[in-house]
Amino acid sequence: MNTIAGRIKGKRRGLTLIEMVMVVVIIGIMAKITLPNFNINRYRADGAGRLARVILQEAQRNAITRQSNVIVSFDVSYNRFRVVQDYNNNDTINTTDLVQWRNMGEGAVFAKPAWTGAVGADSTTPTAAFAGAQLVTVSGLPTIIFRRDGSASTNFYLFVTTRANVSTEYREIMCVASTGRCDLYKYNGKGWVRMTS
Repeated sequence: MNTIAGRIKGKRRGLTLIEMVMVVVIIGIMAKITLPNFNINRYRADGAGRLARVILQEAQRNAITRQSNVIVSFDVSYNRFRVVQDYNNNDTINTTDLVQWRNMGEGAVFAKPAWTGAVGADSTTPTAAFAGAQLVTVSGLPTIIFRRDGSASTNFYLFVTTRANVSTEYREIMCVASTGRCDLYKYNGKGWVRMTS
């Protein structure tokens, strides 16, 4: 009996350091093989495009629900939006108007597509990061105005990206003046594809 108890006490418990390292290495190899390639930058670009579109859609909805124009300006220097609830509908910023600054997503910028042969979703060559036939300047910034009926002051487009040197990370928001509707597109390397909301 003494010898059996000695054998039980002598049995080791747990894993050695070498065995634990081998298990971790095997798990790492299996994860590398089985997990698909994950491109975080693509998701950041999608997020930046969606955020820009949401800001514009919120402005349009506020114009309708509050029955006062909403002035949306593009601040290229700081890559942000200025959203103003224009309570007296005079298309200028007064001291009584509500002014909010909305930042773009992390690392996102307004940028004109720079690759050779770049065209927008409407097959026209972009001239800037954003453009519209009747964009106005309000307090020094290019501006679009959403009216109380939901319409916009002009047709316009807006390009955002997280890395200007990678064409597939560009997102385009196109807005129609008559309805104020904004659609989001992404460049897939061959052309623009409309993204679902």
